[in-house]
Amino acid sequence: MDIPEGYWGIYKDAKNMPLERFDPFRTIINEFGTKIGHITQFSPLRNQRPFEHKNNSEIFEDIHFPEEDSFCKIIKGDLPAVVLSKGNETCNHPLSVTPEKNNWKEYPAISIVNLFTPMARVLYEHTQHFESIKEKSVGIGLVHLPTTHFDSFTEISVEDTYELLKTTQVAHINSILELKNRYNIEKLSIMHFFNIGEEAGASICHLHSQTYIYANEGHSHGWVSLGFLSVPEFHKKQTKDTDYCLACEIAKNKESVKDPLNQQLLVTERLVYENDEWIVFTAFSPERDGQMRLIPKKHTSQFIKLSDKQLSGLADALVKANLALDEFVSIADSNMHLLQDRNILFRQENEGYDSGMHMLIDIIPIQRIGGAEIMETYRIATVFPEEVAKVMREKLKEREIVSSN
Repeated sequence: MDIPEGYWGIYKDAKNMPLERFDPFRTIINEFGTKIGHITQFSPLRNQRPFEHKNNSEIFEDIHFPEEDSFCKIIKGDLPAVVLSKGNETCNHPLSVTPEKNNWKEYPAISIVNLFTPMARVLYEHTQHFESIKEKSVGIGLVHLPTTHFDSFTEISVEDTYELLKTTQVAHINSILELKNRYNIEKLSIMHFFNIGEEAGASICHLHSQTYIYANEGHSHGWVSLGFLSVPEFHKKQTKDTDYCLACEIAKNKESVKDPLNQQLLVTERLVYENDEWIVFTAFSPERDGQMRLIPKKHTSQFIKLSDKQLSGLADALVKANLALDEFVSIADSNMHLLQDRNILFRQENEGYDSGMHMLIDIIPIQRIGGAEIMETYRIATVFPEEVAKVMREKLKEREIVSSN
């Protein structure tokens, strides 16, 4: 098979490879010896991505039904893919250069290499010398999807969500190990997320998550990651307690929790849902109205370290949290400019670090903002998160009553 330049992250010519630049006025070296700042990544060949939303039928006239999207065609064996995991089984090597057509329908979920991955995954002989690619973006881009078409978490079951999370975990573990071996490095940057809906950045209307695993030497993190990695040590200094963890405090003492800044966090008032393994609550200082945050009750730093029981609990928590957000957005005042589209961001400790971070997951609805709010990490909210949580709890109870009848 003749593979076009850049497909599945396979590059023959170094000049086509994605590269990154740092804003010189917003970049520092942090306490982990890693560059931190605003990063712009240039991926010249990535503009070839499909855009399969219903209002773009003039571009993809053969997309008449959801089951005809590109992911469904991969699942049926009509399009080639590099499949890394199928259910809880490993499949191809993470650096495979052999896309294949196969029917994957017998497996509940699969993980594939992103066809339009924004980093170089495989380099040919004359481009693979590490000295010549220090500024390039090198790593593995993944897509994880159920083999049944679902538009969103409104449609998917807890069981199917668990299968999706499980195959994702298998693909993560194998990809991380291979990149560490390939480049002889210990530190990797891992970004895992769902984009749900056109306004959230999803190009295909098939529920899926993505993972970017960067293997650049001394790879960077943005300002957001800097905060999540650096805050645990700050908390320990503030409390003079080397074992202190704010997320663990919340998990064991929801009724009365103050953070190291002495803010009363009102966790009980913000609680939306919990099970044996996870807590779901509205964000104390939301980036968007309706933002939700999920934390595991047991201190866990990375997605790959979640136990099977934690994964099962996470599947339940994700479905319930998204249903609650669906309900809130549907009744929110039109002046809030909230959409059903959303991003789900897995905040976790990157590979090779020891920051003491407690992983968490943010579910952030799309909301039109601007002005002063894009000047800083700052926003103007119109509803207290305690009120949002109250609405969400009531709506989940109504759903339970209806389903039981």
